[in-house]
Parts: sequence; C-alpha cells; structure tokens
Amino acid sequence: MLSRAEAAAYRNQAFLLAAQLGLTPAAIALGIKPERIRQWNKRYGWHISAIREPANARDRDLAEASRRVTQPMEAFANLMAVEGDRTRAAMARTSRRAFEHADTVSDEALHELPRGVALEKHARVASIAHNWQSQNVNVGVQVNVPLPDQAERDEMRSIDAKLDEIAKRLR
Repeated sequence: MLSRAEAAAYRNQAFLLAAQLGLTPAAIALGIKPERIRQWNKRYGWHISAIREPANARDRDLAEASRRVTQPMEAFANLMAVEGDRTRAAMARTSRRAFEHADTVSDEALHELPRGVALEKHARVASIAHNWQSQNVNVGVQVNVPLPDQAERDEMRSIDAKLDEIAKRLR
C-alpha cells in the first residue's frame, strides 16, 4: 500500500501520462482499471477528455509497450521510445521521398532558392533520422614542414637583399 504522498505522486504522474495519451490508454499502460483513472479525472478536475480511446493499432502498441511497469514515468519513457523509433522512420521516409523527387527535377529548378532551402531542411532531417551528425570528432592532423638550415637562410637573406636593392632602383 502506498503512503498518501506516494499515492499523490503516482496520481500526478498518471495525470501526465493521461494528458499525453488519453485516459484509457494511460490506464492500460499503467495496468489499472480505466474506471479508476476516469474517477481521478473527475475527482481531481483534470479535464482530460475520455474520447481518445485506443482505437487504432498505434495506440494499442504504445499501451502494450508500457504494460507491467510500476511507475507512470517508466510507462511514459517506454512510450516515448516507441514514438521516437516511429518518428525516426517517418523522417527517413519523408527525406528519401524528397530526394527521389529532386532527382526528377531539372538542374535549373534545383537552384531556385525555395527548393534549395527545402532540400537543405530535408538533409538536416535525414541527418537526424540516420544519426549522420558526428559529435565530438577530434581530427588530428600532423604536417611535417622542413625548416631551412642556416646556409639556406643565409642564401634567402642575400636574395632578399638583392631584390630590395632592385626595388629601390625602380622607385
């Protein structure tokens, strides 16, 4: 049995989950009776619509992914993971379609500003979806430049002096 403080914290987390999903999907995700969460909605004045039922496969999958967890925040984390995977897949599909369409467009049309901006945005979306961005990449480059020895430096100085003399005469 939960203490009053723990029960209140549980209800608050259930409220957050219900606000995101709806009452019945939240109840399914938490493993409690839908009637209980409806009573909490009425008693505590959450004003969450009971209309959103798990009518489609997406909601049922989300609720199924969150079953058998003890805390509403764990259920919410599971739901966000499922949504993240689906969102990433949709982003990848959208980007692929945009670039497939860009292959059919003429070169002149590709250089138009609005289309270029749109393709750049699709490229950013694809980068996010496919994790193409490199984070914390440290590139080490070593360049070996041979330095002149004393004889070569003396020769360069004498050439510089001769060129300076020619420049003075030309003025």
